[in-house]
Amino acid sequence: MPASLLRVTRLTLLAAVLISCASDGASTAPAPPAPGPPAPGPPAPTGSYFPTTDASWETVRPAAAGFDSALLASAFDWAGAQNSAAVLMLWRGRIVMERYWQSWDTQTRGPYFSAGKTITAALTLDLVHDGVVALDAPASTYLGPGWSRMSSDEQAVSVRRLLSMSSGTNDSLQRVFNPADGRFYYNNPAYYQLFGVMASAAAQEVPMLASQRLFSTIGMSRTLLIGNVDTGVSGYIVVGSARDFARFGLLTLNHGRWNGTQVLADSALLHQARQPSGTDNPSYGWLWWLNGGSSFRTPGPYFLPTTNGPLWPAGPADLAAALGKDDKKLYVVPSLGLVVVRLGERAPISGGISPAAVSTFDNAFWTRLMAARRP
Repeated sequence: MPASLLRVTRLTLLAAVLISCASDGASTAPAPPAPGPPAPGPPAPTGSYFPTTDASWETVRPAAAGFDSALLASAFDWAGAQNSAAVLMLWRGRIVMERYWQSWDTQTRGPYFSAGKTITAALTLDLVHDGVVALDAPASTYLGPGWSRMSSDEQAVSVRRLLSMSSGTNDSLQRVFNPADGRFYYNNPAYYQLFGVMASAAAQEVPMLASQRLFSTIGMSRTLLIGNVDTGVSGYIVVGSARDFARFGLLTLNHGRWNGTQVLADSALLHQARQPSGTDNPSYGWLWWLNGGSSFRTPGPYFLPTTNGPLWPAGPADLAAALGKDDKKLYVVPSLGLVVVRLGERAPISGGISPAAVSTFDNAFWTRLMAARRP
C-alpha cells in the first residue's frame, strides 16, 4: 500500500476524534458589517442531474456527452498508466466514464491535498454570505494579533489576501513584500489561517462546519477533514472518494445549487472564486487555478518569473481546476458541462519531483480528452 494511503488510514482515527469533539469553545470575532445584497449569480446549466446515492448514480453514453467512446477510453487508459487510482468524468451530473486501478473502487478514500483548498474557499465564502466574515477585514480580526511573523503590515493581510495567495508572507509567515502589492506567492501556512478564521467567526470547529454546511447536504458521505501541520502551522486536509469530489465539482458547476436547493448560499461569490483574483497571476482565483489567462505563475519562491500564455493550451478556456500534490485533480468546464476527477499517486509524466499543484499531467491529459471530442 502506498505510504500516503497508510498515513490516511492512521489519520482517519484522528478525524473521528476531531468531529466528535467539535464544541462551542472557539472565540467569536467581532462581527463585520452586514454585507449588501449579492449580485445575482450565473444561471445553473440546463438539464443537470443530481445523484441521490452512489448506488443509483445515472450514467450516459460518451456519444451523448460529445465524445468518441474509443478515444475517450484510450485517454482513460493513458491516465491509468500514469499511476492514477481513480478517474471519473461527469457530463451534466451523469457518469460518462469511470475507471479504478490499484485496488481502488467507488468507496476508497484518498487525500485531496491542495485540491481540497477549493472546498475551504467555498466554506469561507458561505460565511462571507452569512455576514460573519468580511473579505476585506484583516485576518487578525478573527485570529488576533501576532498570527504571523511579520514585523509590520500584518493588519494589511485581509481574508481576501489569504484566499488569493497574496498575503505578502513566505512559508515561515515572514514579510517578503507589502500585502497591498498583491504579489502572488503560493503559501500553505498562510492558507491554513483560513481554518482559524472560519472557526473563530462561526464559533464552531471546522470539521463539523464542513459536514453540516456541505458534506452531508450533497451526499459526500466518504469525506473527512483530517488534522495536519504544515511548516509548524496547524490546519486540515480533505480525504474522500473520487465520487465525493465529483459531487463537489457538480455543486460548483451549478453555482452552489443542488437539485433546486441553494446549498452554498452565494452563487455570485462562488462564481467570483473562479475569476482572476489579481493581475500578478491572472490564472489564479480564490484557491482555484484558471485556464485561459494571458499568463501564469506556478507555486514556488515569489521571485519566479511569469510565463506567458494559458496554463493548459489544450484545455477549454473556461477550465477551472483544483490541484493538489501528487497530481490530485478536479477539473470543472462549464461550457461543456464537464466535471473530471483524477486521484492517485504522482504521474510519471510529471517528473521526479512531486508537483505541489500544476504539473505536465494536466495538459497531456487534456490533449487526449479534447482529441476524443466529437461535434
